[in-house]
Amino acid sequence: MLEALRRSTSGWIAKILLGLLVLSFAVWGVADIFSGYRGTDVAEVGNTPITIDEFRSSLQQEIQQVSRQVGTYLTMDQARSIGLDNRVLGRLMAEAALNDEAKTMGLGVTDAVIAESIRKDPAFQTPGGQFDRTYFEQVLRSNGFSEAGFVYQQRNVLMRQMIAEAVGGDVRAPEVLEKAIDRFRKETRSAEFIVITPAMVDTVPDPTEEQLRSYYDENKVDFRAPEYRKVAILAIAPAELANEIEVSEEELKASYDADPGRFGAPERRTIERIVFSDAAAAETARAEIADGKSFEDVAAELGLTEDDRKLGTLTKDGILDPAIGEAAFNLEIGEISQPVQGTFGPVLVRVTEIVSGVNKTFEDVRDEIRIDLATQKAKDQILDVYDAIEDDRAAGMTLAEIGQKQGLPYREVEAIDSNGLNPEESRVSGLPESPQFLSEAFATDIGVEADPLQTRGDGWAWLEVLDITPSRDLAFEEARDKVAEAWRADETRKAVEAKAKDVAEQIRGGAGFFAVAEELGTTSGLVGPIARGATDGPFAAPAVQLLFTTPEGEINATAAAQAPQRVVFRVTDIDIPPFKPGEAEEYTAEIEDGISNDLLSQYLQELEKRIGTLINQEALRVALGESSL
Repeated sequence: MLEALRRSTSGWIAKILLGLLVLSFAVWGVADIFSGYRGTDVAEVGNTPITIDEFRSSLQQEIQQVSRQVGTYLTMDQARSIGLDNRVLGRLMAEAALNDEAKTMGLGVTDAVIAESIRKDPAFQTPGGQFDRTYFEQVLRSNGFSEAGFVYQQRNVLMRQMIAEAVGGDVRAPEVLEKAIDRFRKETRSAEFIVITPAMVDTVPDPTEEQLRSYYDENKVDFRAPEYRKVAILAIAPAELANEIEVSEEELKASYDADPGRFGAPERRTIERIVFSDAAAAETARAEIADGKSFEDVAAELGLTEDDRKLGTLTKDGILDPAIGEAAFNLEIGEISQPVQGTFGPVLVRVTEIVSGVNKTFEDVRDEIRIDLATQKAKDQILDVYDAIEDDRAAGMTLAEIGQKQGLPYREVEAIDSNGLNPEESRVSGLPESPQFLSEAFATDIGVEADPLQTRGDGWAWLEVLDITPSRDLAFEEARDKVAEAWRADETRKAVEAKAKDVAEQIRGGAGFFAVAEELGTTSGLVGPIARGATDGPFAAPAVQLLFTTPEGEINATAAAQAPQRVVFRVTDIDIPPFKPGEAEEYTAEIEDGISNDLLSQYLQELEKRIGTLINQEALRVALGESSL
């Protein structure tokens, strides 16, 4: 609801400023930041201030919104690393500039207009679309707004909207641009091609020592030992704690007795049914079946195929229509029910197969229940362990000391690179199952306390960087095998490129694709029609891009989907559908929004120059929690 309320006070900007709001300092420019401004406001745009509280509140709302989108709560450091602080400040300064300009221009909005905008806001309406004042007041209170404060904000929103719509509103997309985009999106191309592989070129001979040393000197940057880090790890998971948790026999038996069926496989039946238009038709059909007519014949007379009759092989609970389920599970194999009143009309039901269910005894699943109950208890206890570890860390204890004190598994990884490999280039096993583990390990310095990481299965992991081995150039003797491998791959690539160039020249000289392919011991292929962005067989992104810049009938060559292969092709057909204005609506709105954004962006940049902007670095640091006033 907080986000809905926020949309009420700034939602208009999403329509007109889709691109503008992420410009942040690209619009306002760091040149405007100066250290002589010592007020308690984060920034001042013209005569309009942006307070510390306003910036801090807006940033927190932005962090919460993005956190919901990514599924995990962002810390302030993470939010700043992706530029949320800049984005929020840029948006607030854009809004402040428009507020300042509205005051200068003497713009105003009547109370009646504001009241009408609030009444029409879906955030304050019932499901039937009616404005609910009680709900409106409740939303304001729950989000810390007074009615007067919200109305004040809404007045500013509407005045900003007046300026923004005057500058960038009512834009019409030029037809020439619509045509260009329509062609770009809908044009398709076809080609014939040959794939040149390393098997079609001579084997690369072994390199001389001089060649290897020369290649090493020219590509020394490619032969570096990566940075390695020695990392201490302390991890806890419910599954590990569960081994130490006792579960009583009474608890085990109670869990089993609560739902014995969940430990087995219920009976399933393969069911067919015929739906009739009315009860009389169903009764007539059932009488005909009793007189010897087959179930299949009755279905065929109604135009039903075998697939139409089949409901599937289902458990009783898996059948959506309870009446059909009840009937089906009271039939023998091959037996046909009497007419049953189903959800969609009278039906006849037949069972063609019965798969018996499996029921497990308490003794069969005793250990399974114990693990489940112990893991559930462990999930409840793990937060207590988490708090104890954090308390110990706050007291200055190392992870090794905490592990010993708490009786938790502690581990040290002697050397790991940013890809999770050890110096032998093998993957380090047993790392915490968290996608942030490696990035956090390489973003943290020795002696710096890293944030806990949540791991799969509701667990937690802590890490400490104990030592760092910097990246370094490998001596030639250390890198010799890698240099030889890289040299051979490079020479193979060059040979394949040369062969592709030679093949292209042969075809340009009049040779046919089929004849050249036969000479090479391969076959030519056809691709298309394909659109931009599509890939087909050997046509990876580079080949598709070149395909759409090559004239019809021309020959070209480029990288194939699988390196170091090359693809030689000739464009055989270019299809450009005729432009139909009515079909351009899907991207006409994008064009118009883009033009509106550009106009408003230019307007704001000129407005900034005219009214002036000041950013208070010290107040900004306070708002971000880096210092205090």
